[in-house]
Amino acid sequence: MIEYLKLENVADERGEEPAKVARTLVRLGYDLYLRFGPSRDSRSGVSFYPEHPTERMEHNIGSGDKQLTKDSQEAVIKRLGRGDTTTEGLTVLDVSPNEVSQKLVLSCDEIVELDPKPEVLKFQIELMEQDDSVCVVVIPDDVAKLPPLPKTIEGASVQRGGASAKNNFQISEKNYHKNKKSNPELHKIFWRAFVHLRDKDEFPVEPQYKQVWETVYDEVETERQLNEPIPKKRTYDPHEHIFTIDSIDTPSPKLNWLIAGTDGRVSKQGTFSLSSLPSMMTKLKRTSPKI
Repeated sequence: MIEYLKLENVADERGEEPAKVARTLVRLGYDLYLRFGPSRDSRSGVSFYPEHPTERMEHNIGSGDKQLTKDSQEAVIKRLGRGDTTTEGLTVLDVSPNEVSQKLVLSCDEIVELDPKPEVLKFQIELMEQDDSVCVVVIPDDVAKLPPLPKTIEGASVQRGGASAKNNFQISEKNYHKNKKSNPELHKIFWRAFVHLRDKDEFPVEPQYKQVWETVYDEVETERQLNEPIPKKRTYDPHEHIFTIDSIDTPSPKLNWLIAGTDGRVSKQGTFSLSSLPSMMTKLKRTSPKI
């Protein structure tokens, strides 16, 4: 049996907002769930089958952890981004056992009743009222696959986007070096930032690598501060490969990147340091990538 984790607790441990954790999980192809604890009062809902959405019936929602529909997952992310924890109007998935009668017609037109065939019916339940006892939960294995937070010393606080947060998900030295893989998309990200700066009137000379890095950082940091459930598409990093990035004022600045596979889950991840950017920019100036 899965022991689900409260999204709020996961966010606290990572030093991030619940909306951001939820958005990252959904973007990686994972799901959000609602936990219905034991309750003396009945929980009002309306159940229906997706194939027949207009045929609805009253439903008393029992205890348990139930998966939110895709639309309701997006709705939850938006609500969390506004600090709204209401549940009214959300829809969850559920199943019920059913038996289908089976008949066998013989050559003599005789009909033989066979044992019923068991099947599972999938239906949806829309929550019709607010329930403060319901909370959003996630699967531990999904949380374990979240991109790591910036490397830090055990027990120390980590600077993420200008805000200090307790980091209980430190990357070990062994895994840190293991994750130092290449990502060709980083070339395009920094080249877009370089071209943008180079073509601006206020840059009479060629922009330096630290200015290029800080331009990319500013874009990601602005997105973090706005904390929009569904942020606008990034200019330099349109495919959202950068998960976190340090300011140049941080000692040994680095960024954490990830690549989602065809199933939406993380297929590759790693780090890139500011100290590696000068050599990258030199190569890009000789052979610029197609962007």
